[in-house]
Amino acid sequence: MVKGRLRDWQQRLFAPVDGASLAVFRVLFGAVILYEAWRYETHNWIEDKFLFPAFRFSYHGFGWVEPLPPALMLWVTKLLAICAFLVMVGLFFRVAAMGLFLLFSYIFLLDKAQYLNHFYFTILLAFILAVIPANRVWSLDRMLGRVSGDETMPGWSQWLARGQMEIMLLWAGLVKLNSDWLNGLPLRDWLARDADKFPGVIADMLRAPDFGVYAAWAAAALHIIGAPLLLVPGVRGVVFFVYAGFHISNHFLWQIGIFPWLTIVGTLLFLDASWPRRVAGLVSHRPVILPVRRITLPAQPLVTVFVCVWLGSQALLPLRPYLYSGNVAWNEQGHRFSWRMKLRDKEGEIAFRVVDPRSERSWKVDLDDFLDGRQVRKMVARPDMILEFAHHLRDHWRRRYAVRDAQVFVKSFVSANGRPMERFIAPELDLARVERTFLVQDDWIEPYSEDRKQKAIP
Repeated sequence: MVKGRLRDWQQRLFAPVDGASLAVFRVLFGAVILYEAWRYETHNWIEDKFLFPAFRFSYHGFGWVEPLPPALMLWVTKLLAICAFLVMVGLFFRVAAMGLFLLFSYIFLLDKAQYLNHFYFTILLAFILAVIPANRVWSLDRMLGRVSGDETMPGWSQWLARGQMEIMLLWAGLVKLNSDWLNGLPLRDWLARDADKFPGVIADMLRAPDFGVYAAWAAAALHIIGAPLLLVPGVRGVVFFVYAGFHISNHFLWQIGIFPWLTIVGTLLFLDASWPRRVAGLVSHRPVILPVRRITLPAQPLVTVFVCVWLGSQALLPLRPYLYSGNVAWNEQGHRFSWRMKLRDKEGEIAFRVVDPRSERSWKVDLDDFLDGRQVRKMVARPDMILEFAHHLRDHWRRRYAVRDAQVFVKSFVSANGRPMERFIAPELDLARVERTFLVQDDWIEPYSEDRKQKAIP
């Protein structure tokens, strides 16, 4: 019986589906990235974020990713725009989609201080787009004869993209099931702070403390309940419009770049695969007839394994924070790549001091000599970045001042979700001697007072 179910499931993966929905996804995704490339060009973000800072924070294992010479770096976003446009119109699609994936990944890896969930989300969607035949419908490749055959795609193409969206949406809700969020923190404070953007009645509603709590619960419920309902044919249309309203309101509240639009584009994938043709049929008043035949591939087992491994790894990766002790909102262990969006508001104060133990000479570090404002704001509350910068200072003092055994100490205080400042790292700890590993160790991070309070409750 199990083998029979697996066989039926595999057949569904390779059964043909209308490629119209994925074609619309391709067009809109390319348009969103084209807009993002335009924003990089008009705001000079390549120069400001990657060429001017004297130091960049690296992802562990990717320290070798460096900016190109300035003249070439300025071409990165131009090439990204070209690839996005080619993806949008479906010309040289495979090469363009892979180019988009690689270029965006390169920009992403240049500086960990620039991490945003929607950048990570873009990379995942770009990779999926590069491996599915999304140019079989409404593309210049088809018009020019580079693609032939029916305007269908194997079902796994649709379910790979849907599965990625479902995982992101579900985890975005599950991670909100923590005491701070369910008590309205930090959402309540953010809504009150930004209330002045809106007219009187709306502003008064946003300032109401209870509204922040209701909004927090509603956001968690939308993802935890709404994401599975996107898979139910009878209600997915209604849920899509609820999600669209949610993300549009996020855009006007938080100004969070392309993430709301990316999510709306991705959520369209849950509608029936033929919905764009039905819309086109309503406009043209002509019925749309789609030839359908079963797609067979000699590499079906490999494709099946790929889909299972990809979606399985994406579903499990956000579990990383639960492998560590302590509160992830405090120690940041596993926070990245786990869809923990808008869950904490942190501020901090930090000062570095480099000491030569032989001469007992010490130097106060001027952060402006090494970092820009965004890098400092990100670093003060993230221990892995503090440690990486401390190691950079150690190496810098070795090279410039010939201090062989340079010690690096830090005075660090952090406030989480509006609470009073707490000591983050012990001031007597020499960070130059703390090993930087892939798995952040928390024995050098001061414990969070809220964790101690919870342990003290019988």
